[in-house]
Amino acid sequence: MTIAHRTRRRRAYPARSAPRPKSHATGARKSASAQPISLNQLRTVVCGAVFVALVGLKLLLPGSMADVRGTLGTWLARDADFVSAFSAVGRAVSGEGGALDSLEDAYVAVFGADDAGAAEVSGAVELPLEAADVVLEPPYPEHAAAEQRVLGFDYAAPLAGEVTSPFGWREHPATGREAFHYGVDIAADEGAAVCCFADGTVGAVGDSVELGNYLTVHHENGVLTLYGHLSRVTVSSGDPVARGDKLGEAGHTGNATGPHLHFEIHDGEEYINPQYYLS
Repeated sequence: MTIAHRTRRRRAYPARSAPRPKSHATGARKSASAQPISLNQLRTVVCGAVFVALVGLKLLLPGSMADVRGTLGTWLARDADFVSAFSAVGRAVSGEGGALDSLEDAYVAVFGADDAGAAEVSGAVELPLEAADVVLEPPYPEHAAAEQRVLGFDYAAPLAGEVTSPFGWREHPATGREAFHYGVDIAADEGAAVCCFADGTVGAVGDSVELGNYLTVHHENGVLTLYGHLSRVTVSSGDPVARGDKLGEAGHTGNATGPHLHFEIHDGEEYINPQYYLS
């Protein structure tokens, strides 16, 4: 075989290339993925997880939690500002603000500020509006009753008019002192007819410094009515009277600032509120 023929045979078979060196890219990727998480990444993950948990509680719990007593119910029932909350988390992720501060901002956006803490810092604690507006009235005297009672007979208002001073504690219009008013004052024109409240018998007829011209009528079941500041009395003690009969005329005798009728109802030894029985 000639040299030229051997050369042709050598060219007919492709030359084998040398083995390529193994790439270390896979190992490099494995090394990169095995690197520990940085502190900032861990902090961001924790912030995000806590925020998601807070938002989940806010969305899953019903709005009726406002009725639940306690701090948790109050916080969870407040309106949440989710736009501000997500902005706070975004600042934590981007590094614009501290993670803890951003998480606190997100918490406040979801649950609102701590009102009790704010009041403690400012040193001022405001009372609820209802408590601030309540005016405590002294209790009724022992011989005055506040409740409405069943009288057991027919009755009618002695005079048609506006109640200018109700039953209870008041500032006396003449003396300016606080005193209990045992009847009601009904506005009336001078000389207006004052009629009997119910069937009965006229009791006392008299004149006093406080009541001026006055009279009383005894009714069934131990009930007594009194009519004061009359300009004139038209009945006498012991007269039988019926509901609606004229007893006298309205005026301003005694300790009165103007013409009106002072009307009282006594149930035995107790005074009861006449306003329940004027309609």
